[in-house]
Amino acid sequence: MRKKIISAMLALCMAGSLLTGCGTSADAEKKSKDSGDVTTVKWFTSRPVDGAIDQVMHEIADEYSEKMGGKWKIEFETTADRPSYLQKLKTLIAGGNMPDIIDIDADPYCQELVDAGMLVDVKKFLKDNGKYDSFYPTALKYQEFTDGSMYTLPLEYHVEMTWYNKEIFDKYGLSVPKTMDEWLDVCKTLKENGVTPISVDGVDRWPVQRYLAMMPFRESGNDYIINLRDGKEKMAGDEGKEAATFMKNIGQYFNDGFAATDYATAQSMFLDGKSAMYYIGDWEIAAMQDAYKAGKIDYFYLPTIENGKTDASEFCVNSGIGMAFNAKTFDAKTKDFILYVLDNYGEKYAAKQQMSPIKTELPSDVEFSDLYLRIRDDMDKTGAQFLKPWDTYLDADTNTTMQDNLLLLASGDMSVDDFCKLIDDSIATNAKN
Repeated sequence: MRKKIISAMLALCMAGSLLTGCGTSADAEKKSKDSGDVTTVKWFTSRPVDGAIDQVMHEIADEYSEKMGGKWKIEFETTADRPSYLQKLKTLIAGGNMPDIIDIDADPYCQELVDAGMLVDVKKFLKDNGKYDSFYPTALKYQEFTDGSMYTLPLEYHVEMTWYNKEIFDKYGLSVPKTMDEWLDVCKTLKENGVTPISVDGVDRWPVQRYLAMMPFRESGNDYIINLRDGKEKMAGDEGKEAATFMKNIGQYFNDGFAATDYATAQSMFLDGKSAMYYIGDWEIAAMQDAYKAGKIDYFYLPTIENGKTDASEFCVNSGIGMAFNAKTFDAKTKDFILYVLDNYGEKYAAKQQMSPIKTELPSDVEFSDLYLRIRDDMDKTGAQFLKPWDTYLDADTNTTMQDNLLLLASGDMSVDDFCKLIDDSIATNAKN
């Protein structure tokens, strides 16, 4: 019911009636966007400042502005901290001040904006302009809602894997695990020998949540989390309990104090040889490069289970937070800029040793590392299914409840039954009626 009320409020804001302060007149919007003879587009972004995407988009925007004779410019406003970004974004939109371009996942809040008619249909835009097939299919599939609609544009493309210390594995005669049971056995051997099996960033929560999603993905792809969200499955059901049990089992192999361990510390532990494994995506290629080149580390993808729905070529593949467009201000000039981005982004982004969601030939004047080329080849061979992060499916309240209590479950301070009940109760309270 809460979501219906929010959606109704958003719709009223779009209509510019009944709710004071929601929306602005067409004349005011035009005046804001076209100051004098210069068109200004505002992008409220959560991308890291001076990160690869930020650098490339600034470069393209500068080129496009020059092409337009200085009559067009883009204003970037960045809030890289995601919780702060989302809070500010919701405040802006509720106040009728939605930027021209925003960053957002295809999550329940994004669906509310779509239902209120506030976002551009990106799938239609790409197809109408002959750009849809320019992307890797999985990069676009990741941005879709479960009904196949798509309102966000990917600017990145990633695979996630478990990195492991080859020297530690060799010392204890361990092989790369091919099944989930073998993975737990490897962890057990390491712990029995006084080695921290896995270092984890518990501060940001999402790395822990990935482990909860692993068993259900192997069992039934993304069907379980979709049905859980929709109230058709229970966390206390067989598949949910299996997921929570795996979380509890593997959690005993996380580093001591993982709940207070941040991203940088967890990664440093692994690279310094203080943990044997570390789960993260290819966006950390630069950090892993030296140790990989020296033959000290390698990686493996999500192990499988017997009779599972997904296979070894299917694991967590994502195209990150998407770029979405204000339906009310998406005029011909903005469309032309986005088409310019699509024509120039892929090669520029790849040149920074990043995986582009847009199919592109690698620049000949850039020397790519063996690690980059190997992972890029892996991405060309991924299966049709991919593990989609659970935080893109769940409502905000349930996701917070899940992420916070996962720390207790993984550390052994909460039972499987208690955890499952908390999640089921939260979904029952917050699910759309």
